[in-house]
Amino acid sequence: MIGLYVHFPFCRVHCSYCAFAVSTNDALQDAYFDALAREVASRGAGEPVDTVYFGGGTPSRTRAHHLERIAAVIRERFALLPDAEYSMEANPEDITSEAIASWRALGITRLSIGVQSFNDRELVPLGRVHGAELARTAVKIAVDAGVRTSLDLILGLPNQDEESFRASLETAIDLGAGHLSLYMLDLEDGSVLQRQVSRDSVKLPDDDLVARLYIDAIERLDRAGLAQYEISNFARKGEESRHNLRYWRREEYFGFGLGAHSFMAGRRYANTRDLTRYLEAPGKPDFAEQLTDVEEKRETIFLRLRQPAGLDYEDVVRLCGKEGVEWIEQGVSAGWLRRDGGRVALTPSGFLLSNDLISQLF
Repeated sequence: MIGLYVHFPFCRVHCSYCAFAVSTNDALQDAYFDALAREVASRGAGEPVDTVYFGGGTPSRTRAHHLERIAAVIRERFALLPDAEYSMEANPEDITSEAIASWRALGITRLSIGVQSFNDRELVPLGRVHGAELARTAVKIAVDAGVRTSLDLILGLPNQDEESFRASLETAIDLGAGHLSLYMLDLEDGSVLQRQVSRDSVKLPDDDLVARLYIDAIERLDRAGLAQYEISNFARKGEESRHNLRYWRREEYFGFGLGAHSFMAGRRYANTRDLTRYLEAPGKPDFAEQLTDVEEKRETIFLRLRQPAGLDYEDVVRLCGKEGVEWIEQGVSAGWLRRDGGRVALTPSGFLLSNDLISQLF
């Protein structure tokens, strides 16, 4: 069983914080989707598929006939299971009842809506097209339509304070979405926002405030029935993202399109992020690696510890030996690690430092 990720790179604007492989040149859509269809067709050989994820970029503003074409090629080249999860990312400005009906006709069962904030003062520095009121309306339309709905929020935005973040979080809860992704702002090198912050023309909230609000959010979401199942992801029972769980469990998936990554038979590879090169040779790997035993150990521990369920104590010992035992003892004593029966997991404060803490094992 495998999953499919399909990248739709076209956006109306390039948001100030974004470092993804995107383009605002809509004139290239026809050429891109010709290349994308060829790549999907060239790799598919009837493999059973239980998750499909249309990501971006902005899949929701892709021309309808291009969406239909890619969905058709997927059905032709892969064995899509009847109960497959079929997700699509969408921006609030693209969501209408009519649009949702057309997406569902393609097979879409789940929408992931890029809200980021329900506060206009926080949205403006990001370069987002939508405002807070439009975001609220879009989420309500999706929830009322009965499609499984997820929304994204970002913690640590310019102009964000404790009151504004809590208000956004409460709005997200009140709107009734079954899934919420809460990301802490990551200043990607080369992004517009990163340059603005480095010049002090934009100020970000204090790190201590961001850490405290993240820990408080975990507790608030849990009380609202949205349980944390990964560092940045919360869901009502049964509404976890099956496709994203595939990544965290190191299960296999094909990635199609600009900059897309794949993981098959222990080999990881990625397409080019250069649109011109992709159009010339769609699906030709720009990067590939076969993980060593040590790298697999590191990745296994890293991905399992991103989840509150953690991993078995004996697995840490088996994978890391004496150093693993010492690491566990140190973490439990310091409060960033907990032992629950035979399992080991990071605490909320441990999640905030997960990359650094896990690197200590190696």
